[in-house]
Amino acid sequence: MVILSQTTLALQWAHRVADRFPDGQLYLNLRGYDPGNQVVNPADALRVFLAALGVPAERIPAPLDERTALYRSLVARRRVLVLLDNARNVEQVRPLLPGASGCLAVVTSRDQLFGLTVTEAAHPVVLTPLPVAEARQLLTNRLGDVRVATEPTEVDEIISLCGRLPIALAVVAARAATNDGFRLAAIAGELRESEAVLDVLSGGDPATDVRAVFSWSYQGLSDPAARLFRLLALHPGPQIGVRVAASLCGRPPAWSVRTSAPTPTPWTG
Repeated sequence: MVILSQTTLALQWAHRVADRFPDGQLYLNLRGYDPGNQVVNPADALRVFLAALGVPAERIPAPLDERTALYRSLVARRRVLVLLDNARNVEQVRPLLPGASGCLAVVTSRDQLFGLTVTEAAHPVVLTPLPVAEARQLLTNRLGDVRVATEPTEVDEIISLCGRLPIALAVVAARAATNDGFRLAAIAGELRESEAVLDVLSGGDPATDVRAVFSWSYQGLSDPAARLFRLLALHPGPQIGVRVAASLCGRPPAWSVRTSAPTPTPWTG
């Protein structure tokens, strides 16, 4: 099995361990990086959870702290799995943590959520680009053994040009799958020769368009971090050191920028 996203990974894992939590499983997409920018606030999230736990609407308190207290009291003697998907920041997540020793919360986010590690003893799991073998398997699963084996050099080039990112590879595979006569060499050439690779990886759907997905993370950056990100485009190579990056933005190497949307990271805590 090849994992296509942090959400897929979290859901697959949650299904596998669901029997360990006989009192129920709660899931909510917090829309922290959503195309509509409709981030779910903690009070609304708790209203959904309390309703799922059987609390009548008229008994759900209005203040956030009272909702949090009621939620935690209801799960205190239960074994419940809580999956908080696509979180924006620590403040959005913290009121939704069950707090009981018999419960487990899994949080996915594009932010590293250091605060949860510090105060909630969360265990970070950082997702990196797919290994080459798994990237090839992803294309094989979508296109078939014969088609991938027929153009092995082109497949390797596509994997490299897509940065081994699952969503980019999935878009390429979808284009190839809907055009049986379309050679992979043509796709590799288009990726190689395009001045804007993200245009080639447009899927027509905001949820799967690579440019759109990247833009949601970019919009979550602080102004200094966003400026640094833009300046990194001036560097000709695929990797850059701290000193060169600092030079690009005219800062000393010790200067740091807190970004709010780095590597996608599932959390358990």
